[in-house]
Amino acid sequence: MKIKIGIIMFISMFIFAACSSDSNQNEASKESSEQKESVEKSTASFDGSLEHVHGMGYVEENTLAYAAHSGIKLHKGGEWLESIHHKNDYMGFNVVDDGFYTSGHPGEESDLPNPIGLQKGKVMEEGLSALGFEGESDFHAMGVGARNHAVYVFNEHANSEMEQGLYRTLDDGESWEKLAAENSGEKIFQIAVHPDDENRVALATASGIYLSEDGGETFSRISEEGQGSGLHFTKNRLYYGLYTGTPSLSVYKWEDQSKEEIGLPEMKEDGVMYIAKNPEKKDTLSIFTIKGSSYTTSDSGESWEQIIEEGQTK
Repeated sequence: MKIKIGIIMFISMFIFAACSSDSNQNEASKESSEQKESVEKSTASFDGSLEHVHGMGYVEENTLAYAAHSGIKLHKGGEWLESIHHKNDYMGFNVVDDGFYTSGHPGEESDLPNPIGLQKGKVMEEGLSALGFEGESDFHAMGVGARNHAVYVFNEHANSEMEQGLYRTLDDGESWEKLAAENSGEKIFQIAVHPDDENRVALATASGIYLSEDGGETFSRISEEGQGSGLHFTKNRLYYGLYTGTPSLSVYKWEDQSKEEIGLPEMKEDGVMYIAKNPEKKDTLSIFTIKGSSYTTSDSGESWEQIIEEGQTK
């Protein structure tokens, strides 16, 4: 009898597991179908130039988003698309796990105030959520943690709540904290925030790359002196670009302070401006350059494919 009970329990567990597996597969198939339908309804084919790109990031495993002067453009599986919703001139564009944060200016057909302040949205959905400073500020230098959503901005001009300087909010703009930003270099161009650690933030400046581990109170330079750019955090690494007469792309590991240079495609009088790391594929990353070209690699820089040439899609 004990044996029979044991067999029955095992069979029951097997059937339950099979049912769960089928259910999970059906749910995954349903979600994939709904996601595909959402993409089709929210995008249109695009063939043209990308001007004044101010940020990039992977919104899906195979979809790379660019915040261009005339809206969000998408490179998906070799095809070029554009969002039908976001026809604005976004700046400080940061892709996060559930959408994007941005600043910038409204498009010609938009009823948004100018500038748009701090906003949050989703590429495949219409509308934005205002988080503050509408009609007051345009944050060119802004970094947002992909999972913690900690927002750091460099405020160039005083507004109703901020003086000039480096600030952060950990509650989607409900409150802001001014940071001491000691030893933060010369002229802040870009900001990046660790996806999980809200106190780890990096700056790309005219004098190099600076890293803070105390929430932006103090910084230390981790690169050679040069024009810094293209910041991107993963869990335990910081990717960055540097121009010292020649362009370079490097990875910094703060645990042992080691650096590794990544091979770049051939670039003449050009340099890395933005970096996007695919969160689902270890060796896949993309760059956008100062002259408006873009390349992607699936083997950590061993080889590169050009997908934009000086603003023109390929």
